[in-house]
Amino acid sequence: MTNPILTLDRVSLVLPNGTPLFTDLTEQFDGRHTGLVGRNGVGKSLLAQLLAGLLAPSSGQCNSAGKVRYLAQHLTPEKYPHVAALAGVASTLAALQRIEAGSVSPSDFEQVGDDWDIRQRLQTQLEDAGLGYLTPESPVSQLSGGEAMRVALIGATLSDADFLILDEPTNHLDGPSRRALMQQLQNWTGGLVVISHDRALLQQMARIVELSSLGLRSYGGNYAFYQQAKAQETAAAAQKLERLKVERKREELALRDQREKLEKRQSRGDRRGKEANQAKILLGRQKGRSEASAGKLHKQQLEARVQLSQQVQEAAKHLETAAHIAMHSGSLTTATAQKVAALTEVTLPFVTPPFDQITLAISGGQRIGVVGPNGCGKSTLLKVLSGVLPTVSGLREAWRTWLISTSSSPALIHTKRSSSSYLR
Repeated sequence: MTNPILTLDRVSLVLPNGTPLFTDLTEQFDGRHTGLVGRNGVGKSLLAQLLAGLLAPSSGQCNSAGKVRYLAQHLTPEKYPHVAALAGVASTLAALQRIEAGSVSPSDFEQVGDDWDIRQRLQTQLEDAGLGYLTPESPVSQLSGGEAMRVALIGATLSDADFLILDEPTNHLDGPSRRALMQQLQNWTGGLVVISHDRALLQQMARIVELSSLGLRSYGGNYAFYQQAKAQETAAAAQKLERLKVERKREELALRDQREKLEKRQSRGDRRGKEANQAKILLGRQKGRSEASAGKLHKQQLEARVQLSQQVQEAAKHLETAAHIAMHSGSLTTATAQKVAALTEVTLPFVTPPFDQITLAISGGQRIGVVGPNGCGKSTLLKVLSGVLPTVSGLREAWRTWLISTSSSPALIHTKRSSSSYLR
């Protein structure tokens, strides 16, 4: 491993509502290209902002030994009037233009530095990425999401950054654009962290780091290596938990049997003492010794039960609980019983650990609420139903056009209308 560029030292983050998101994260990021994975809602984007220095941890330290460039998942065009601004070279180009017009201001020369050929380099990068039809003056408002992301990445590679952090860079890209972006990343020689669910992109990484409720775990290989290692770890943890549960049950039965035998001996001793007409003082001593033995045994049994329960709880910590999807269908009238979409034995992508295969049918007129904890796969289910995402396995069928509106498409939502008004 090369020298670390970014370091997390016992980092914790508490949300504004007081909920701990993650605790005691310690990890190093060097020049290796790293994929950051984890279920939705676990905190990957916030962790990326911590690494980039855009967010302060609640405790612990985030240290950087170089310059970091961060590209957010959602680029806001209104912040970048033209391509040069999105690429981060607008100030340099403006200073260069002033110098070409006769400026001798030291600040302009300082701004340009060694980047006298920045316009040519930008145009060359645009052409290499299949975006040669763009110029530094092209309005960002006219770019697609994929074009904007690729321009931003070009700007990052043109910068003097030592480390890039990208949040879902292939989300809005078509096939050719996606391949072009992956080629750009392959050519990047600095450090890299990519948050992604794109398996082809993750397959290019030198290692995978998983963020889960258990913390950060580094896997020294690409996505295929991670999947295999993760499956082996999960199976081993599940086997250990089951073994400890069996041992706890067996020990509890043995302790109960031991307690019952002691109680029977005490009962026989009391009867014999009374039948032998022993003195009350002697009977009292025998009873005291018997109660002391019972108390000692009870204490030992309690300690044993606590120890066994702690072992089971500790083993359970190494397993994340898999979520479960259940479909509860409402009643349908004949007029609304036409099929809209169906899934048959479908496995959803990007959900770890995966659900059981899903089979469901949706008909016209149904109003369905999809509920579950953050990260369980609700949005992924909708995207698979609508055809935005492919299935891992199984059959998806659709007989109607779908319009999906999520938090990533706010333009479709009118904030002055209530959510119930969309259901009328």
